[in-house]
Amino acid sequence: MNEDVLGQHYTEVPGQRVVAAALRAAYAWSVRDVHRNAAMLEIARMTGVVMEVHGPGLGPVAPVELVEHLRAPLGHLLAGVRGQPAELADVVLLDEDGRLTENAYDLVCEHVIPLKDVAGERSWLPTWTTMHSDQIRQRVFTAMITSTKQDEYVGSRKFLIEHPAGGEQELVELRDRAGGIRLAKGGYRDIPEEQIYRASDGRGWWWPCLDCKWPMAVTSVGKVRCRYRPHNAVFDLVPGNRPSLRRRDGARRPAPPAGQAAEGAKCVDAGVWRFVVVPGASELRIAASAERAGAKVSLWPFLDRFDLLVAAGGEKFAVDVKECLSLSALIGRLRTRPPSARILLPKSCEWQLETLEDALPGLAVVTETKFLGQIRSAVRKAR
Repeated sequence: MNEDVLGQHYTEVPGQRVVAAALRAAYAWSVRDVHRNAAMLEIARMTGVVMEVHGPGLGPVAPVELVEHLRAPLGHLLAGVRGQPAELADVVLLDEDGRLTENAYDLVCEHVIPLKDVAGERSWLPTWTTMHSDQIRQRVFTAMITSTKQDEYVGSRKFLIEHPAGGEQELVELRDRAGGIRLAKGGYRDIPEEQIYRASDGRGWWWPCLDCKWPMAVTSVGKVRCRYRPHNAVFDLVPGNRPSLRRRDGARRPAPPAGQAAEGAKCVDAGVWRFVVVPGASELRIAASAERAGAKVSLWPFLDRFDLLVAAGGEKFAVDVKECLSLSALIGRLRTRPPSARILLPKSCEWQLETLEDALPGLAVVTETKFLGQIRSAVRKAR
């Protein structure tokens, strides 16, 4: 995915403006116990944004009304608004405990746009509630390409994907051992409390997702799972001074991850996780599968002109992996920025194939399953 979006401008659509305001307000409500004054001010500001879109007398007219809408399907808040994303109609942003739902992290955030005429960033607001996904990626990747050396770029990006969390000292040692790693300043921060379990002795514990290795969320009812729903292993928390996890579906494989001490642990920002680590985990998985089949893989060639260049037998395959749960957002971006290679839909998004081909008939697109089949076939032919 070519992330060269410096200078790119995004046109606000009323529906996107409401979605962005709703997500910012929902996040503010979820952390109001920590950032009381700032959070309530943000909710009031976002109420003003929603009122401006709806017009006089329509939609919520007070912060308390906006919060109530956040506990209901977004379709109610978007009713009558031009450009509303139909796929968000049934999505709820706040759960019964006043915490953000998984939909907020893995689907709604793909619709976020920077709100014009609204001061976008606050120190306590996460990037994924205020910035477009491309802007978040650009911030990360700019730090990696300062040397313009392909091997350093690949090494830095791969390091970030493979180590999105860990003990601070451990991360420093891994980075120093790898050498040539360039990461954005302040890229790692303390693990949020909602992703930590506090034992009776006060010690904190966190668990890495089996797919992306980022700290999973720990709910008030003792459920532990990654906030990205396609990473679908769900665990029950077994309390204790050394807590553990038990798979909810009863399966023995893969085994639950071991708990890690929260003291001194760091993780990447949620925006970096969602828009760099999550798709990156799929890219590395697909690359590894192709290599096991006997192919040679180059990651993010030409400083990320596209994602994978695979040499299998006498053939070469260039693909751009698109892991985007919002099909409408993906179609919109492909229309405005044509890809440099064939689009590859990872397993979590293979259901999008038919609709994507109908919407963009000139687009070259393949699923992960079919692509790996083509690689294996090319390798067999060369033997």
